[in-house]
Amino acid sequence: MVGRRIKELAAIAMIGDGVVGFLAPGRHSLLWRFGPEGYAEAMEWFAERPALVRALSAVEIGAGVWLALRQYPE
Repeated sequence: MVGRRIKELAAIAMIGDGVVGFLAPGRHSLLWRFGPEGYAEAMEWFAERPALVRALSAVEIGAGVWLALRQYPE
């Protein structure tokens, strides 16, 4: 039961992150611009491509919903 709760918590985080990324793709990407130079540059690259971030966010939302729904017994 604890495993299901942890998985559902991860799913909720995925859904929330996906919604924010979908609604504000550039600002959301730039918020994560920190750390090693290559990672920061990757976040800037994503910030310049809002359509891609929105598409990836939609996939993340779908995966989160799928994961959450798998945790409920039939």
